[in-house]
Amino acid sequence: MAKARGSLIRKQCGCGRKNISSGLNSEGIQTYRNRCRTCIRRAQALKKAFCEHCGVQPEDRKMLHTDHIDMDPSNNDPTNVQTLCVSCHVKKTKQDKAKKKEMANV
Repeated sequence: MAKARGSLIRKQCGCGRKNISSGLNSEGIQTYRNRCRTCIRRAQALKKAFCEHCGVQPEDRKMLHTDHIDMDPSNNDPTNVQTLCVSCHVKKTKQDKAKKKEMANV
């Protein structure tokens, strides 16, 4: 969240559209998602019916997540989006965070 002249302003998605509200945080401040609805829908349209890492095919597609390989949620190029089950997505997110931290320390 950015501040401008003492008031909170709404950030923009990587595509340039305004982000949607995700509610109030614990301090009562309005928060926003890191992507706009259009980018979220574009990424979900590319979702497959199975995990591309472990191959699991759950009965409920809600157990599958759309993951951006390059960690840029506004880059919905089909070569940058993969479908992962919840457990594979959690593992990849941890690895991505470790890579970011390592790159920041270099």
